[in-house]
Amino acid sequence: SGMAAPAGPVVEVKMTGNGSTMAAFEPKTLTIAPGTTVRFINVSGGPHNIAFWGDSIPAGAAAVLTAAMPNSIDNLSGPFLMQPNETYDVSFANAPTGAYKGYCTPHLALGMKIAITVL
Repeated sequence: SGMAAPAGPVVEVKMTGNGSTMAAFEPKTLTIAPGTTVRFINVSGGPHNIAFWGDSIPAGAAAVLTAAMPNSIDNLSGPFLMQPNETYDVSFANAPTGAYKGYCTPHLALGMKIAITVL
């Protein structure tokens, strides 16, 4: 796919749902070290994506995330994962420490949110 392998540790987050009433990130909260790559996996109930609220990330983080999120569909919004087991990596290399609050665009109404803390 031409994607470089992550340099640091990789933490997996499953994206699940039944397509209509339930959708979730598993886990929905996680704490990672700087340099970690978070790998989002479309398990069920897609399409899913990961998007971050610009006002709910640390100062200076937007530029880092923008560079770390290829094929984005909008500001701080990753592409839709359509296929089962499709993955999307977001590198937190050089990311400022603090809390990053994100969501799945198609399933925000179902409460599909995630909070990633970089310590």
